[in-house]
Amino acid sequence: NMLALRVQRLLPAAKSILSTPKGLAFSVPAVQRSLHLNSAFQQFKVQPRAVAIQFTCIQKRTFSSAQNDSKEIGCPMEVAKAQPRAYYEMTNEQLLIFTSKGDSAACKERLLREIMAVDKVSWDDAHQRLFEIEESNSRGLGLFTLPYKSGIVVSIAAGLISVPMVFDLNTALWFNEQFVTTEVADAKDLETWLEVGSWTWGWNEPVLGTVSFVLLCLQFARNQMINLGAKPYTGALQQWRARRLCRTFPQYNASVLSEFSMADDFKPEKLKENDARMPPHIPPWSSGN
Repeated sequence: NMLALRVQRLLPAAKSILSTPKGLAFSVPAVQRSLHLNSAFQQFKVQPRAVAIQFTCIQKRTFSSAQNDSKEIGCPMEVAKAQPRAYYEMTNEQLLIFTSKGDSAACKERLLREIMAVDKVSWDDAHQRLFEIEESNSRGLGLFTLPYKSGIVVSIAAGLISVPMVFDLNTALWFNEQFVTTEVADAKDLETWLEVGSWTWGWNEPVLGTVSFVLLCLQFARNQMINLGAKPYTGALQQWRARRLCRTFPQYNASVLSEFSMADDFKPEKLKENDARMPPHIPPWSSGN
């Protein structure tokens, strides 16, 4: 109690310590320098360490009292009700941020507003022109996506065929008779699937190794193209589609159309206006999901 009374007598000289930011730790030298309490320590015969502890406790009680008097911590109800729950509720600035990141839904909503401004139509009526633009942007996708589809089919087929080609005895014997014509191993060396793989690996290894090396070289070449700023097939196709869309609809802003085209997927199936999966007057990208 005596120590607390002595500390209280030092408070007039220590007003600045109570305005220090919350959570700041006080060391004894810092208290001495900031409050100039050297003479007061000697006058009241108080240890500097004890003073520092008392000041810290007083500061904590002061901040705790201030927090209890403040408003409730958390999001106000007005802010929660005002938050945008769909893309069409966002401001133009918010949409611009999302479109810069390649968000396809934000690009569609931005294009809708461009159609509204140019054609002077409502948000609902602008969807009809949006469907026309989307359909125009999807023209020729069956041919343009053929390399992707071929790559998927070939890679899956090659992966499935490679397993019996290496480890199945009947498949290996048939393939050897038709294409390889190498000497068949002794029966005792073909009793297990691992022994069959050891025999067939003699002609499978060159093929698999060469294909793997070719794919590695192609991947390296693609990375160097990207480093030089060149566009591989996907990037070149996206740019070509964007230029075609801008030529088809020159009345709209080229930047808005290009962003929409670049963010649009290579999927020929699009939701139409009367599609049962789309709620009336609310496009699927406006759900905010």
